[in-house]
Amino acid sequence: MKKTDQQGVLSRVPLSFMGWLTAGSLVGIGIGFWLLMLMIGVTVVAIAIIAVASLVMAGLVVTGVRWTSALGAVFGAGVWIGGLSSQQYSLYHLTHPQEGGPFIVSVLIYVLGLVAIVAGIAATMQNYRSGAKHVPRWTSAFLGVMAGFVVGATVVSLLLLSGNTPTTQASTGPGTVHMGIARFSQPTVTIAKGSMLKLVDDGSFLHIIANGVWDGSTPKSVSEPGAPVVKDIEINRGSITIGPFNTVGTFSLYCTVHPGMTLKVIVQ
Repeated sequence: MKKTDQQGVLSRVPLSFMGWLTAGSLVGIGIGFWLLMLMIGVTVVAIAIIAVASLVMAGLVVTGVRWTSALGAVFGAGVWIGGLSSQQYSLYHLTHPQEGGPFIVSVLIYVLGLVAIVAGIAATMQNYRSGAKHVPRWTSAFLGVMAGFVVGATVVSLLLLSGNTPTTQASTGPGTVHMGIARFSQPTVTIAKGSMLKLVDDGSFLHIIANGVWDGSTPKSVSEPGAPVVKDIEINRGSITIGPFNTVGTFSLYCTVHPGMTLKVIVQ
């Protein structure tokens, strides 16, 4: 009898190294997005959906169905195209290495996205070829370069973190504090008596500013004698000015939307 290879839509083949690499990259992308949301303290529905979809996609690749590795490659391309073109969070994190964890995790996500693209294409080609599925010779060099990107990004971020306080405050100017997705760029700011405080939203991120602090995960509105009254001032892009601060002392402002986002204003 003549032997024929099954080429049905759901025909399976043993998963090659490149197939496992595709699946592993997709799992890493999913975990990376969850870590990112934990770090910034904000649950973004679109990011949560992508994280779940990435894990589901990894499961499909592991089934060994011939064409699912190609889906992994397409998903990796979608992370790049969709993230950079439609997600303001991605661009913000990738351009702010001084924030540490979110920057490093974002770089890792995009590196894994590229690995998923390359490994997914290679695995798909192997799945439709007969013969042994050898690991391509260029694999070690490719993975080495990808690891180098992550290590380099980590080093740059740690260097900026180790010396960002004086440099960052000097560059922003007196009385100016920038706001990221869910935090102030610095925990305290010192201004002269009679000065104004300027808060700058570095993206299109909703913040609602008021007098008060976060005590763990509990918001506490406070009324401090001598502090300008700040009651639920909304900012979503651009900047706002608060003050003047006419009394010497230490005052607290917080964002009611983002847990832990508190700023101490020291007036001298």
